[in-house]
Amino acid sequence: RAIGALDETSAQFPQVRIVNYILGPSNCGSHSSTMSLCCLNECERLMSEIEGQVQAPTATAEQLISFVGNLSSSSVDGPRRLSAGLSQRLHAIAAKRGGQVPLHGRLFAEWLHVAFPHECPFPHVVADAAVHTFDHWQSTQRVYPEPRRAAAQAQFANAAADGLPSRPGDIDAWPWVEDEVLHMPLDLRGGC
Repeated sequence: RAIGALDETSAQFPQVRIVNYILGPSNCGSHSSTMSLCCLNECERLMSEIEGQVQAPTATAEQLISFVGNLSSSSVDGPRRLSAGLSQRLHAIAAKRGGQVPLHGRLFAEWLHVAFPHECPFPHVVADAAVHTFDHWQSTQRVYPEPRRAAAQAQFANAAADGLPSRPGDIDAWPWVEDEVLHMPLDLRGGC
C-alpha cells in the first residue's frame, strides 16, 4: 500500500499493481550507502526516449501524443493510435498548465502508466518519500495481528477468479487521481 502496489479503487476487490510491486524497494537486492541494485525499470527507457525527443521540461499534448504513439515496449507495439480518451486526458493535463505538460509531474507519470501499464508504475501519492528507499523497509518491522491476516486470507479465498474485475478498457472510465506533484517549479512562459 505504501509504495502504490495495492490498487484499492474497488474496496471489495483490491488488486496488486504488478509493475509497482516489481519496482518496489523491497525487491532491491544488493544495497550500499551509494546505490541499490533493483529490478530494471522499462519506463525509464521510455522516459529517456521522450526526454531525448522533447529536450525540454515540458511539451504540448500534441507533441507527446505524436511521439508516444510511436514508442514500443515489451508489451506494446508501436506505432499505434492512442485512444481518444487517452489523448483527451493529456490535453486536460496541458490545459491546467498553460498548454504544456510537465514531463516529470505525477499526472504525466499516471498518463504513462495508462499508456504503458506493464512498464510504467502508477505514481502513488505518498506523504513520506522515504517509503521509496531500501533503508525504510530494512529498518521497519511489519507484524500483522492474526485476526487481520486471517480476514485478508478469507477475503481472497472466497473471491472466485471470474468474479474479479479487470481494469476498464475505456479510458474515460479509468479512475484518475487528480493530484499533481512537481519536483521543481516550472516557468511555463519560457521553459524552466
